[in-house]
Amino acid sequence: MAADPSNIFGFELLYKSVENQINKKDDVLITLVHWYFVRTGFRCIGTGDTKTFNPNEVGSELLPNGWNQNPNYALRYVKEGKLYILLGTKSDADLILNLMRIEDHSVSNIQFLVDTTVSALKGPLQTLMPSFQSVINTIRTDLVDPVYTGNARETSTQTSTGNVNSTRDIPRRPNRSDYDPLRVGPPQRPNPDLPNWNPMADPRGVGRSDLDPFTGPPGSGGMIFDPFSSGPFGRNPLGPGGPGSLGIPGRLPPGGCEISKTDVNAILEWLLNTKSALCRLGHVLIPSGHRT
Repeated sequence: MAADPSNIFGFELLYKSVENQINKKDDVLITLVHWYFVRTGFRCIGTGDTKTFNPNEVGSELLPNGWNQNPNYALRYVKEGKLYILLGTKSDADLILNLMRIEDHSVSNIQFLVDTTVSALKGPLQTLMPSFQSVINTIRTDLVDPVYTGNARETSTQTSTGNVNSTRDIPRRPNRSDYDPLRVGPPQRPNPDLPNWNPMADPRGVGRSDLDPFTGPPGSGGMIFDPFSSGPFGRNPLGPGGPGSLGIPGRLPPGGCEISKTDVNAILEWLLNTKSALCRLGHVLIPSGHRT
């Protein structure tokens, strides 16, 4: 569909005034943004991001000298006695544009993929930017309107009002420090008569990490016992600060605890005694007629 010529009235004259200064695709985008600003009543008062200005400054419809001499862009505009700052930042293949109204620090931003948005550096706008109508709509709805007309603040206010009117449908969070959205039932109050539970001293946790290596807390214990720990069941030898946790190269793996030959003999003797006891118990519990 052919574009309405009135939508881009004035762009050709503006572009001709800076055509010799255009040296990259980002410049084309900034020129179109500036044209739209001028078209909607903004006037440029120079470059930079200074937040003070003379309210009597009239500004200009032209781009100021040096507007594209730096890697990033910073242009100052006035409209209806209020100061606006446009910043353009190059990020990889994108150009990010931010517009701020200094009076209340309202901010909006848009982002363009430069190489796919701008096709040429010379020619009419249809050649420079085949999708210019879409770009202009984005500039209007996402960059200018949220800051100038206050649409962003109005939307936020309406959303807040809607939430208030719908409190019967959406339960509010109770104003309590012990609120837990995942808890079922009333909160459980601590009983001062019961001793505090210490997971490190719970005998039920001994050996549990052998079955579930992700079980907490550290120190619940497995088959590796840390004799240097102060806890009743030892500490996870792989945990930070545990003695022996680095191991001995070629002799003891990381996290292992070295024991003496006497200890090994004692453990073997205990295992043999346990086996004998279990065998005697089996003879008592299983009738002789059912033994295999």
